[in-house]
Amino acid sequence: MSRRSSFGYNSYNTRAYSTGSRSSKRTHNPNKMILIISVAALFFTAASMFVVYYFLLGGNKMINNKAPETSTIQTSQKIKDISEGSQTSKQVSEESSEPEKEGYDDGNVFIYDSQGYEKFYGSEDSAKNYAELISSIKETLGDKINVFNMVVPTHAAFGLPKKYLDTMSDEKENIDTIYSSMSDGVKTIDVYKAEKEHKSEYIYFKTDTNWTALGAYYAYEAYCETAGLKPTNISKLSTGTIENFKGSLYHATITDENPDGNKELAKNEDTVTYYNMNNIESCLLLENGKWEEEEVPLIAYFASGVNSYSAFIWGDNPYMKISTSQKTGRKLCVIKDSYGCALVPFLTDNYDEIFVVDPRYYEGNALDYVKENGYTDVLIINNIMSANTSVRLSEIRTII
Repeated sequence: MSRRSSFGYNSYNTRAYSTGSRSSKRTHNPNKMILIISVAALFFTAASMFVVYYFLLGGNKMINNKAPETSTIQTSQKIKDISEGSQTSKQVSEESSEPEKEGYDDGNVFIYDSQGYEKFYGSEDSAKNYAELISSIKETLGDKINVFNMVVPTHAAFGLPKKYLDTMSDEKENIDTIYSSMSDGVKTIDVYKAEKEHKSEYIYFKTDTNWTALGAYYAYEAYCETAGLKPTNISKLSTGTIENFKGSLYHATITDENPDGNKELAKNEDTVTYYNMNNIESCLLLENGKWEEEEVPLIAYFASGVNSYSAFIWGDNPYMKISTSQKTGRKLCVIKDSYGCALVPFLTDNYDEIFVVDPRYYEGNALDYVKENGYTDVLIINNIMSANTSVRLSEIRTII
């Protein structure tokens, strides 16, 4: 914002001067003319210097001690304004001298600031279709079972500048459409707000489509607030880490022409941090490719490489049944995509039992299982990309 400064100017009356007596005839004397011009030039030079001194350096007070005090304040403020203006101009100049980061497409992955992003192009119609499906789950389960819906925004919503987001669909607007289009019985979790409040933190991976455990924790807090539960204190949990994680976005850039993948992502590896929960009694897992369930630890500590994110509840499998030492009287079924993997461990502090189902691989009817085994709550969690695809809707329909 510019501010106009108004400076006052003194007006000087000028008079014509003549030489010689009144009775004498006026003649032009070159020497006198030169003298007059020189005197006039000196006069105007002195007057100009006086004006500069008076208005910029506070000379008016030194010459006239009776000058109003405000004149010194105003002059000092003018000098301060000029100084601050110069500093601001310098800052703008320095900032503008820094090259603006530019994003680019590497296949289907958008690269910006050495991080990979997915582009979202969901529509109002696809949002309403998803809302209708979630509403039908609530209708099937009835009033005695709580149904929660959690739609997770992607990293792009918080990591990309507006100029790139303007070329895509608005994720918040799409989530708002889903939530406002569902039946009143479904309880919604405002994950967008939770993640936005912590967007400067490491809540999404740089080379993978998923969020970190920290990002999942903030969503877990939002879930607890809606479900009337007390969230576990993350600072009291011990942790483990898996280094050198290059996720699915990096691997999506590997081609025959570029077998090393995107160089920026290759140099910007992620770290997977998991939190150890203290109240686990047993975890029964039906793993992909197997016909019988087996007992496993909650965290797959040996996960590595591109599969490092699978450390969380062993990744995407038909189901995992978790029993805890909690005595809450509540049991939860989680119908999830990959984002649910990092969320589930935290939920073990609030439920006696959790049944985790992935619609891509589960072959039973999850809602029948919920009703027959006395489950109190159902959480459907999908990221916004999944929620806006017809394929995902078809997968969910196969288990309900």
